[in-house]
Amino acid sequence: MFDIAKYLQKFTKLSTSRGFFRESVVSSIKEICGIDIDPTKIDEKEGIVRINERPIIKSEIFLKKIKIIESVEKKIGKKIVDIL
Repeated sequence: MFDIAKYLQKFTKLSTSRGFFRESVVSSIKEICGIDIDPTKIDEKEGIVRINERPIIKSEIFLKKIKIIESVEKKIGKKIVDIL
């Protein structure tokens, strides 16, 4: 018999992984700002997202920071404090 609980457990692990988090941030920035960012340039620690990009890109993200934070929180269901 097919055990649905074991099957769905794979998706809960996926949603908590760092790769999923990075992809969620990248897609939110792409939707709101129209900027493509390499997912390896994104790091998160204690609810603070750090983006290692050129200053002009960081400035554009900073201008729309609140919308980006709301979008990421909806996608991952985790509280984001700030984007730096």
